[in-house]
Amino acid sequence: MITPPSGVAGVLVTLALLASGSMGERERSLRLPNATYPLFYQLHISSDIHKGQLLFSGNATIDVAIRQSTNEIVLHAKNLTDIQITVHRLAAEGSVIVDDLTHTLHPTAALLIIHPTVNHQTFEEGKQYRLEILYTAIMTSRPAGLYYMDYRDEENNHTVYVAATQCEPTYGRLIFPCYDEPGFKSNFSIKITHGSSHSAISNMPVKEVLAHGDLKTTSFHTTPPISTYLVAFVISDFGSISETYRGITQSIYTSPTSKEKGQVALKNAVRTVAALEDYFGVSYPLPKLDHVALKKNYGAAMENWGLITYKEFNLLKNISSDGYKRKLDMITQNHEIAHQWFGNLVSPEWWTYTWMNEGFATYFSYVITDLIYPNEKMMDMFMTHEADSAYSYNSFFDVHPMSHYVEGEKDIMGVFDIISYKRAACVIKMFHHAFRQKLFVRGISHFLEKYRYSVVNELNLFDALQSELQDDEYFSQQPWASRITEIMLSWTHSEWLPILVVSRNYENNTITFSQRSVHMKDELWWIPINFATTQSPNFEDTQVDMFMPPEPQYTVSLEDLKIQVSGRDWIMVNKQHTGFYLVRYDTDNLMAIARQLQTNHSVIHPINRLGLFRDLGPLIEHNEIEQVEVVFELLKYLEFEEDVLTWNQLQDTIDCLTRNLHGTSSQSLFNEFVRRLVGPTFRRVYVEHGVNLAEDGMSHGILEIACSADLPECLEYTRRLAKEHIIDKIYFKDGSDYHAIIDSVLCMGVRYLSDQDFQRIIDMMQEIDRGSVYYDDIIYALRCTQSHRHLLYYLEGLMGENSTHMVLSEFEDLMYLLYIYKSNLASRPIIWQYIERNYKVLCRAPNFMEHFKQLAGFVPRHQRSHFERLRQTIASHMMQEGLISNQTLIEVNSPLVGKKMKITENFQDKFEQQIHKWLLNELPQASSRSDALLSASLSAANGSSRPQGVLKEATRVLRSALRIVDMYR
Repeated sequence: MITPPSGVAGVLVTLALLASGSMGERERSLRLPNATYPLFYQLHISSDIHKGQLLFSGNATIDVAIRQSTNEIVLHAKNLTDIQITVHRLAAEGSVIVDDLTHTLHPTAALLIIHPTVNHQTFEEGKQYRLEILYTAIMTSRPAGLYYMDYRDEENNHTVYVAATQCEPTYGRLIFPCYDEPGFKSNFSIKITHGSSHSAISNMPVKEVLAHGDLKTTSFHTTPPISTYLVAFVISDFGSISETYRGITQSIYTSPTSKEKGQVALKNAVRTVAALEDYFGVSYPLPKLDHVALKKNYGAAMENWGLITYKEFNLLKNISSDGYKRKLDMITQNHEIAHQWFGNLVSPEWWTYTWMNEGFATYFSYVITDLIYPNEKMMDMFMTHEADSAYSYNSFFDVHPMSHYVEGEKDIMGVFDIISYKRAACVIKMFHHAFRQKLFVRGISHFLEKYRYSVVNELNLFDALQSELQDDEYFSQQPWASRITEIMLSWTHSEWLPILVVSRNYENNTITFSQRSVHMKDELWWIPINFATTQSPNFEDTQVDMFMPPEPQYTVSLEDLKIQVSGRDWIMVNKQHTGFYLVRYDTDNLMAIARQLQTNHSVIHPINRLGLFRDLGPLIEHNEIEQVEVVFELLKYLEFEEDVLTWNQLQDTIDCLTRNLHGTSSQSLFNEFVRRLVGPTFRRVYVEHGVNLAEDGMSHGILEIACSADLPECLEYTRRLAKEHIIDKIYFKDGSDYHAIIDSVLCMGVRYLSDQDFQRIIDMMQEIDRGSVYYDDIIYALRCTQSHRHLLYYLEGLMGENSTHMVLSEFEDLMYLLYIYKSNLASRPIIWQYIERNYKVLCRAPNFMEHFKQLAGFVPRHQRSHFERLRQTIASHMMQEGLISNQTLIEVNSPLVGKKMKITENFQDKFEQQIHKWLLNELPQASSRSDALLSASLSAANGSSRPQGVLKEATRVLRSALRIVDMYR
């Protein structure tokens, strides 16, 4: 420690790092204390990234107010070195050096603690201090803190280095010492010293640029109060295109050769900022908004105030970019633009309320985009990209409430999840509709204005909505109008999703509503309910008619609800499925809905038709349906259904029924029934309209339903595309968004191959580069063949002892075998046959015990004796060979054997005879017509221009995929 001569004004105090000390040794909270508060930052970063040098230096000067007398000032700092600190006490008559100070680093909490050398109270309440902190640090390649990337300048034949920041959520501390919590908002004055070949941009416009030798120092105007996670700058040689509208200059920054690819994004940004200003009545407060395309970025984009960074793939577009990707990219950009209000102008006081940033940005990015581009059906995309995930998330993973307290860096990262983005967006959508859209938006506008440049919690939001509703002539008269906070908290503090059961009493004209959690957790909600009926089929008014209070059961008369229905009329709740909950109806009401669908399905809104099957799905999946005939009566109308989203929603239901009827006398009848339903829609979408699968991105559910049911037109369609891929080298588009489409088409295209064509592919593969994408794609597609002979040959060739097509590791072999078993029903008896032939090799794999146990879960009861014999054979062999494992081979009497088949077997016991009878009555001329299936005629050629194969992509996510498929069982 260097201590200056005492009493000498203006001399700097340099504080050296202490290896240990009382301040650093004691247990500390991961949260910053509230005794001090940052008022103003002056940040100066110096970098030679233009030379490829990763070391940078910084000078962070922070004016701090003391709220409560304390003996320490605590900030965040992480991986910063060579720290030197000077502290001044500020006063009207000038500044005074504070002596006898030192500092300690607390690595676990990433804290920098400034404190006296002798423990006494030094920092007085009501006083202000100035901290000048000098330090150095190193850029990383990972997008966290200040990171670097490079690109090749082909014109000048050299590598160009670029530096950018990623501060959210806790990475600001990697760039400069700071109060790195969202609740500490301050003004920032930023300077960047950089090479003269580069330029710097930051949150605010450039104030001045001073040249000195081969360096420049770029100074920026002072920001309004912002949280540290929004501080941003980029050092690059990028070029830009710009447009100014309503006094706001927006620019797209790209590498010099890519500027024109930003034109689409620039025009969208200008329209979106103006639309958001008009929609909420709150002006964008900064004079500029930059959009920067980077080679690397954390996620698709980051909403830094005034300087949004993107992965260039998500921002730059060729003129030929397909419509599906263009819509996804617009949503990405408009999500970040919406953050300029939600998160930037008004910020959460802590990460507990991350959903207030991400949920609002997610939902209103769709609302605004739909307003700007009404023909793009963006709210349909909301259903597929956001709502579907929000509903399914509750089924697969551990969940937490939307408002969820976290502290550690890892836990903070964890709240940026489906719940904060997608579930929150669905809840916001629910109340946007329930509270009348214009009124809800007015409440949000007042909320944004009241708390601009401030930090908030959820109660501030709820109070704003409460005030708006109580001022409304209609809502103020409702019995729940004074309980908005209570209503909202029931959603933001619950973990699961409610099921609303609607039971009509046809004798006394009442409805009893029951509610429970999807996972039987002891949670109750205020559930907004509205009604459409046979006599009043108005699905457009989505305002709430009543709230079911947080009680297990609640009965109300139709007279009190002002609903008129007869006994055979239908009632539907949750119009347009704006409410985030599942609905279950009594059987008589479902039959009334089915009659309406068969008579004129268009009377019921498309989203409610979709929602009907979403709500029924879990009942069918878990054999909880009361009468299976009602499911088939609801399905009957589908030959007239043209809505793509409804078909996509149906896929899981039809897959479930297909799986449960596999191997029964009803299997071929059900496939014919499905072909009758899906045939007209498939022909309209794929034959008459000639949809481009890669550009459409939303209708491949129809294709999978049709081909899985062996619709000849679908098999012919996918066979043709597979032929084009294999023979004509007409490849699908690149990018992870299309892997599912590629897999579907190739999988369905090779379902039925003649022996000759199958052998031709196998022979051809001997000539193909095994590291090529083409080889991967074909190997992965062949798993879908329905021929038992082909499957056995495929397994022997891919994984057997004498494999000629080894592309999987020993560990991946069994994992992939399990995946095939679960995804291709035709493979199941063949896989057991394969294991019987190859157990001597398979049991040597380190993970054999675990995967054999998982396979044992799928043993049907009629194959139990065969499994017992096989298990005994394998156990005897392992004992003879001395194969010892830390796990034991599953016992034949284990309750896990056959466990995964229980639901299917119970379904068959309970419903198969009823289904068979219903199908025979519905299909009097029923025949399997399997002879109508045409074999694929394929010849082959090498090569593929795509950089990554489906198999490699599948292997990357296989562990996760297997877990999810397992849960579907």
